[in-house]
Formats: sequence, C-alpha cells, structure tokens
Amino acid sequence: MTNRPTTSAVDFTSSRAPSIDEFALKVVFMLIVWACLLAFVNKLCQAVARKFWSYPVQITSASIPSKLPHPNPQGSAVSFDIPLMQATDEQIGAFMKFRGCETWPDEKQSRDIALRQVAHAAAEYKGFLYEERTMKWIDDHFRLRLPKLKYPYVDSHW
Repeated sequence: MTNRPTTSAVDFTSSRAPSIDEFALKVVFMLIVWACLLAFVNKLCQAVARKFWSYPVQITSASIPSKLPHPNPQGSAVSFDIPLMQATDEQIGAFMKFRGCETWPDEKQSRDIALRQVAHAAAEYKGFLYEERTMKWIDDHFRLRLPKLKYPYVDSHW
C-alpha cells in the first residue's frame, strides 16, 4: 500500500515532488494556457495595428495597370496608367481576374466597396512588383556580383 493522497485533484502549490503523471499534466496545462494567451495577444496586436496604423487606399487616387502582367524593369518602377475612377468594368474585371479574384463585380456589394477591394488589390500588386524587383536586385548585386545595376526605387505613392 502506498501513502498517496486519495484526492484526484492536482495540487499546483504543493512543495512535494510531483509524480510523472502530475508533471505531464502540469506541462500540458501550461502549454495550453500559453498557446491561448499568445493567440489572444496576437489577435489583440493585429486589431490595434489595423485600427491605428493602417488606412484604406483612396479609390480616387488609386490606379490599375493597362498591361498585364505589368512591366517590371530594373531601376525605377513603371506607374500604373489607368486611374481607378476612369477604368471601365472590363479593365477592372481583367485586372481582378489576373489578381485571382474571379467574382468581380459582386452583385451583393455596392460599387464603392468593390472599388475599395480593387484599390487594395492594386496596392498589393504594386508591392509585389517592388518586392520582386528588389529581391532580383539583391540576388544580382550580392550573390552574382553583377556590375552597374539600377537600384529598385519605389513608385510614387498614391
């Protein structure tokens, strides 16, 4: 017969050495608590960042490219040439299809909300082109050591 306590509850404040089962239970419990806590803090930080440090792209100043895929030469960026407010539905539909959104325009949305999504997609595409150009420049400059490369300057902001 052993001198174990008859209670089935785990005591988290005891100074005695825990058994293997109690230790495993405590570790699993702590991992679950930390995982939930970190997920909550992550969501909270994202919500605060969205609220205070981000803003939607203005549809009046946004533009989309007329040629898809858009040219992405070394050096300075080539600006998108069709102002979003002057673009036809066919041009916007072709751009959104190119970006992977097959359901434009969505009949359930107002035109203003749909144009905000298009402006957001255009900003994402502009960022993608800059990242692609920069990564190619980094590879050519640092790995391949090619001479006289044009630095990838950012396109003008909207």
